[in-house]
Amino acid sequence: MAITLPTLTRTIDDDFTNTWYEIRAEVIDNILDATPYWAALKYHGCLTPQVGGEYVTRTVGYGEKSTQRITKGSVLSQSAPDLDTMGIWNWRYFLVDVNRSVIDDAKNAGKFRIKSYLARRMEAARNAIVQDIETYLHQWGAYYAAPLQPNGLYDICPNNTAEDVDGAAPWNGDGSDSDSQQSGTSNGGISRADGNEWFTNWCAFDGATEDTTDKEVATNASYTVNLLPDMRHFWNLITANQEAPNFILCDQDFYEAYEDEVADRQQVVRNGFTKEAIDLGFDALTFKGATMTYSGKLAGTLHLFMLNLNYVEFVYDPNLWFDMTEWKSSPNQLERVAYIVCMTPGLLTTQPRRHGVMEYAS
Repeated sequence: MAITLPTLTRTIDDDFTNTWYEIRAEVIDNILDATPYWAALKYHGCLTPQVGGEYVTRTVGYGEKSTQRITKGSVLSQSAPDLDTMGIWNWRYFLVDVNRSVIDDAKNAGKFRIKSYLARRMEAARNAIVQDIETYLHQWGAYYAAPLQPNGLYDICPNNTAEDVDGAAPWNGDGSDSDSQQSGTSNGGISRADGNEWFTNWCAFDGATEDTTDKEVATNASYTVNLLPDMRHFWNLITANQEAPNFILCDQDFYEAYEDEVADRQQVVRNGFTKEAIDLGFDALTFKGATMTYSGKLAGTLHLFMLNLNYVEFVYDPNLWFDMTEWKSSPNQLERVAYIVCMTPGLLTTQPRRHGVMEYAS
C-alpha cells in the first residue's frame, strides 16, 4: 500500500521527536562539558532543579544580633532586628526552532537518507543551544528593562560602571544600561544602592579610592605589570581569612599575563576541578587553590571574576529543560516547525560578598 502524504509527515514527525529524546541526555551532558564555565557550574553542584512555581525565591540574610557587655546592676536591653529578606527571580525562557519542509521530507524519505536528514537538523539545533546558552551566562539580565534575558555573570557580580555596550560584554541585546556594583536590582530584585552594601560584590578598578566598607579597591596602572599583586590583595579582601573563591574567570589577555608570571612556578600536580578542566581539554591554571581559566565571551573587557561557586546557582525546571514541542504547520505553506524549549531564571547568588570583579582601563 502506498504511503500517503499525511502518513509520511506523521512518520517523520515521530522520527524527529524520537531522535531528539534519544540524544537529549547526551546533548545536555555535552553542553555542560562544552565550556569551562559550564563544566565548573556542574562540578561545583550549582545546577539546581525546581519544578514549577511562579518565581524562584531565596531567603537572604542581612540583619545581625549583637551581644551586651554587663556588670552588676546593668540595665539589660533587647532587640528584634530584621534578619532576613526575600530575593525573587523571574523565570526566563529560551528556545531553538527545528524547521522542515514537506518537500524535504519527501526527498529524504528513502532509507539511506532519512537518518542523515534527521541528524543535520538536530545537530544545527544542538549547536545553536550550546553557543547561545554560553552567551547568556556571560551577559546580564536587565531585570526590568528586558525581561526576556536570563540572568548572567554580570547580574551576580557587576563591575564598577553601568554600561550601555550593546554588542559587547556585558550586554543583553537591547542597549540599556547594566547594573553597577553599587546600584541596580537585577540579582533577586534587591537593591545594591547605599544602605545595602551587604548585598554588593567586591570590585577593583582603575582610579578607585580603596574603601573596604563599600567593597571597592584600587587597581594599579597596568595589569601587565601589576596583575599578580592586585589579584593577591583582592583575593585576601574577598576571602577575609574565612572562605575563599574557588573559580576565576577572565579574558584571554589577563590569563596570558598570569600565565607569563607563573610559567616556572605552576604546580605540576593539580587537584579538583583544575585537573578535570584540563582532562576535558580546557586551558586552566591554579591561583591559591582556585581554578583559573578564560572565556572568549569576555574578550576585550579586561575583566577578571573571582567567584565562590558554593554560593552560585543555576536554577532550571527539569519538566521544561531541552524539551521538544509538537510539530506545527505554517498556514498556507508546506513548512513545519517544532521548538526545543528551556526554562530558567539564569544565575543567582544570595551572598554577593563572596564574589569580586577586577577591571583595568589598560
